[in-house]
Amino acid sequence: MRRRSFVAALLGFFAAISGYRFWRGSTPAAAQDKGMMGGEMMGGGGMREMMSPENMRGPMRTGMALFMRHKLIHRRVTELPNGVHDITTSTDPTTAALIQKHVMEMYERLDQNHPFPYPMSNSVPAMFANPTRYQRKFEMLPDGIAVTETSSDPQMVAVIRAHAEELNRFAKEGMPAMMREMM
Repeated sequence: MRRRSFVAALLGFFAAISGYRFWRGSTPAAAQDKGMMGGEMMGGGGMREMMSPENMRGPMRTGMALFMRHKLIHRRVTELPNGVHDITTSTDPTTAALIQKHVMEMYERLDQNHPFPYPMSNSVPAMFANPTRYQRKFEMLPDGIAVTETSSDPQMVAVIRAHAEELNRFAKEGMPAMMREMM
């Protein structure tokens, strides 16, 4: 039943996006040429790449599970002069494990220079485009993860802080925040 609910939610999500694209007058061919959302997604592969089996087994699946559990997620962000330190936790062990897994998946992709379409974030594309312009450290916690991201580049510091704010909105609001980011 849970798998069907996840698949139904995912299909509804993408149907809404397709309807939005149609309403704005974009043709499927134009959307394909530009990638989803007018070329704002990284990688240029659009919906097909985002929904690839690799991504659906990895970061997209984990991210969607976290959106569905957003009420169980707690975040505390401390701004540093050159970045942020944030702690993301959950009293629910399954959610805590998903938080850790998602951060590790994303950092692994950054280290391997393996970006993927991530339409729900305005900051992630910049982070993937510039993985050597900022430093990442993490500490596994029993109930989540502590992350410190810093840079000597003021532009990257702004991106890091914007990402922390996006994650705060995602944890607080769940899917509605994600949909706003995509539009």
